[in-house]
Amino acid sequence: MMTNLGERWATDNTFKPGFVDREEDVYRVTEELYELQESRKQLSGRSNSSYYRLTIPFSPHMFGSGKTTFCVNYLELIRRFSETSLASFSSNSSKKEFLDKLKTSTLLYVDLRDLEPTEPKEKSLEWALYYLLYRSACSQVGLSFMRPQDVYKQIPLYPEFLLPELRKILGISSEQFLLVAFDEVGALDESYGEFNLERTQDGEVFPYNDFFGIIRQLCKEDNIFFIVVGKSTGLRIKNSVAFGPRVLLHFISLSPLSSSNIVEFLEKSTLKGQVQHRICDILCSSSFSVDELAEALLECTGGVPGLVTRAVNMLLNFVQTRGQPFMLKEECLSCMNEDSFQRICAEPFIQPISTSDEDKKSEFGILLMMALFHIPFKVYDALNSGYYLFDAVNEMGLYRYPIKQDTFQVLIPKVFVGNFEYLPSLSLFEKILLGSLKLQPFDCFFSSKCRVFEGIVAIRLILMLSSKVRNEFRELLCQLSAVFKEMKLPIREPLPLDYMRSVGVSESKSESNKKRKTYESNEWNKIIQEALYFDKVYIPVDTTSHSPDIIFKLQSPVDSKVLIVGVACKGRWNSERFGWSDIIEEGEKFLVPVSNQVLSNAPDKNHCMLIVVSTKLAFDVSRELGDQSRCYSSGMSIESESFTIPSNCELVILCERDVEMLIDKEILNGLERAFSSDRPLFGDFGPDLLRRIRHSFLSWQ
Repeated sequence: MMTNLGERWATDNTFKPGFVDREEDVYRVTEELYELQESRKQLSGRSNSSYYRLTIPFSPHMFGSGKTTFCVNYLELIRRFSETSLASFSSNSSKKEFLDKLKTSTLLYVDLRDLEPTEPKEKSLEWALYYLLYRSACSQVGLSFMRPQDVYKQIPLYPEFLLPELRKILGISSEQFLLVAFDEVGALDESYGEFNLERTQDGEVFPYNDFFGIIRQLCKEDNIFFIVVGKSTGLRIKNSVAFGPRVLLHFISLSPLSSSNIVEFLEKSTLKGQVQHRICDILCSSSFSVDELAEALLECTGGVPGLVTRAVNMLLNFVQTRGQPFMLKEECLSCMNEDSFQRICAEPFIQPISTSDEDKKSEFGILLMMALFHIPFKVYDALNSGYYLFDAVNEMGLYRYPIKQDTFQVLIPKVFVGNFEYLPSLSLFEKILLGSLKLQPFDCFFSSKCRVFEGIVAIRLILMLSSKVRNEFRELLCQLSAVFKEMKLPIREPLPLDYMRSVGVSESKSESNKKRKTYESNEWNKIIQEALYFDKVYIPVDTTSHSPDIIFKLQSPVDSKVLIVGVACKGRWNSERFGWSDIIEEGEKFLVPVSNQVLSNAPDKNHCMLIVVSTKLAFDVSRELGDQSRCYSSGMSIESESFTIPSNCELVILCERDVEMLIDKEILNGLERAFSSDRPLFGDFGPDLLRRIRHSFLSWQ
């Protein structure tokens, strides 16, 4: 086996990538282009409507999202989807007419990296852009182009002169749609000083304001449309171009690829010059399917197209060099989990992140929480008065995952996590978040209130178990339970939050990957022996009625006693309260089967505890507790003897005052405001609440 990492993970581009359908992205961009068509009447003064802003589909910053591939192939996709996913778009006659014309339109591709000061008006951005459009049109159809001085004499600086010339070169009529795709908009970042640009009242220069101002004038002409894409460090959504009355930019975050998209990509991609050799046939064997390869790539890259392509290149070079395909999914995953693979795969995309600045550290911790707990954000959610979450994600080189109009989630591919773990000055809290992201399955869970609440509780438990300073909550549990007091605490080091398949789901994963195995409800002995490691805190991935929300296992240092702890996290954000019947249900689904299947085998060694963490206990429960947490031991009965605690088991019910010891009251109030049933999901879950959560975590380190 070769030892040179550069040879082991070569990145030579040896295959021709297949183009993958992007139905959701096609639909959304088509909607934006239609909106421009409708707004054009207002822009040209043909309507009395007060809404007259130009609409441009705009995808800045997004590394490796397939921006160039998407815009170049957009018209092909329109034709492909016009009778399927776009059928609902053309539901009325106006939209149908628009879509029919769009299918027959022409695309002009313009690379802004070729933009440069141009004679005879070298300081004019408008002239440089006009000449670049002219030159790009000539190049696209294979015509030679005139010198700038000659073009300047022939085409005055007005849209009504430029656009007919472009149509003449491209061979299209004035009635046909012309779609201009501007790529590499980040080239404008380097244009300071090259052109005479408009200055704000305080002397600042934003090349994008001038650029979009020029496009705005072009858009007043009929039947022309624009898409703008590219990575940019100079453009923030706070720029006046995005907020003023002149232009309305619709920010488009192209969706990452799904598992089925990646399968399609692998099946369509071939070796360069050898179309008969599909990539999937070279990488996969009879015992390792293309579906499994797609799952492995999705797990590693998060579905980011640029990362998928680079990872496939690296795997392909590796397989061709050794002359043998992958035999198992685990073998492929093992390769992609190597530090050297992740470093080389992420190298062109990852941004240098420094966490030495306290503000940046705070932002990084907030974004890590949002990625781990799948907390969405709106395009204009502000971190502070002048800085937006949207921009923070961009500037840290992370990925925005669109979930609906102007709403996103933070996606941190696992190949990035491995690189971030080596950042200097990471707090313990950030290390736990990064480690948890690395362990979390890509398809872990959907956005939900309870997932956020139990995630916060779980990380609190990690910090509680590992804290080497006085910890009131840990002392409370030691006072309530003599068995808990016997456990070896604090644990040696805080380990990340781990995710495991739940209990009671019928299908199971490969035996060779036990952490991803699914267990039946009668397999608690296997769960505790095989899936749970000492001193690690787990959240079952799938929401079922057969397991607690959080599980961990502790060991006594003296006589090898084992304590299995389950935590029932019951965040009640409306009038519904957590009563005795709910508590009994939790005890029956965890304490009873664990007692019967596990504890009975070694009654002197094994113990089990269930902790109920509820934000809103029923009034009769609170009255019996007397505003104090209580531990019910083996043989004790609750709720008029309707439930008896099994042998070697304990049931701990935290009063609401002690829940506030685990999670600050201010944070609980913030969660209640965000999760109220009469609001949209995560309606008020903003950066301020996340900042408070981060601060409270840091105080427990």
